Amino acid sequence: MKRKQSISVILFLFLFVMSVAGCGSDKREELNRKLEEGEVLLSQEKYDEAVIFFEGLFNAHQDSISIMEKLDYSRVMSASRQHLDEALRLLEEEHYQEVYEALSGVSSIDEKGQLEKDKIFSEIRSVYVDRAEKLSDARLFKTAMKELDEYLAFVTTDFEVEEMKTDILAKSMIPLEPVVEEVKKIIVINPGHQAVQDKEKEPLGPDSTKLKNRVSSGTRGVASGVYEYVLNLQVSLKLRDELVKAGYEVIMTRTTHEVSISNRERAEMANEKGADLFISIHANGSENRNKKGIMTIYPSKENPYVSHLSDEFLKLSTVLHEEMIKASGAESAGVQAMDNMVTLNWSKVPATIVELGYMSNNEEDLLLNTEEYQDKLVVGLVNGINRYLDEKTP
Repeated sequence: MKRKQSISVILFLFLFVMSVAGCGSDKREELNRKLEEGEVLLSQEKYDEAVIFFEGLFNAHQDSISIMEKLDYSRVMSASRQHLDEALRLLEEEHYQEVYEALSGVSSIDEKGQLEKDKIFSEIRSVYVDRAEKLSDARLFKTAMKELDEYLAFVTTDFEVEEMKTDILAKSMIPLEPVVEEVKKIIVINPGHQAVQDKEKEPLGPDSTKLKNRVSSGTRGVASGVYEYVLNLQVSLKLRDELVKAGYEVIMTRTTHEVSISNRERAEMANEKGADLFISIHANGSENRNKKGIMTIYPSKENPYVSHLSDEFLKLSTVLHEEMIKASGAESAGVQAMDNMVTLNWSKVPATIVELGYMSNNEEDLLLNTEEYQDKLVVGLVNGINRYLDEKTP
């Protein structure tokens, strides 16, 4: 009897131990699954979420060294990336000293953060070096040295920048040679038309008895609803900016729509300024809705006012037309001779009228009113102006 009782007790204890062991095994499996979830957050670099996740897990398993290590790692990486984000924000604002301070918080175990840190250091260095070089070229040596000193205050050492300082100092001691200032070419851009037309009359050309309206408001896009005078100014302002970048002096006949400047007055403005080129920007219209393409206009050899300039006007018109077609991929509406254009008939300098396209054609009208296509047209115009002046220069 006693033997049977002993066996029963042993069996009970065995089953109890197995039950406890099984329960422990389930808990370990659950913990491992949780750890895998946390690893996913770390692999996705969601460090802020990982901190919250592992904090909750650690509160439930405070005896787990693995969880504690993951939590510590998540906290370090979260802080590191916060410092990196702050540095990038300050970099945009050009607060370089504060950038360096923020980057000091990027952890050494954050490999990606360290790579970004090196890129930022390199970018800041380039900014200071470029500034110093430009200032030195302008013979502003003291200001150039200050730029480099400011940079060197951020870093422990930079031998190349130290050598650059030495070179600038030596350059500052070289006497200044007389510099002959290059005279900039003058381009007068005439954005065709204006908001309110002026029906008063002016002569078609010098000594002409034929009269035309002083200025009109132009055509209007059949699909876009945009007025021609608005499109003309948009493209002209873009052309102005690009020509200034290219080193030209640019004069605009108008920069707003609310003006009253006749076509003759616009041509005379170019004459008075001694312009190298006078370019009028327009857009076309036609009752034939199928017409499209770029056109340039010049006076013919039979023109009673500027026939002696016909060849030069034709050359300019042809070069601009070719370069605009090449840059935009537009169709050609030709290089046309017309003798009833006041801006050409009163011009004493090389001039042309550029018709960007047909606003009476649905497809081309919409295209003309896109930034991308306008930029292409401007590229063609700049290329044409450069080419014409290069070929004209002896």
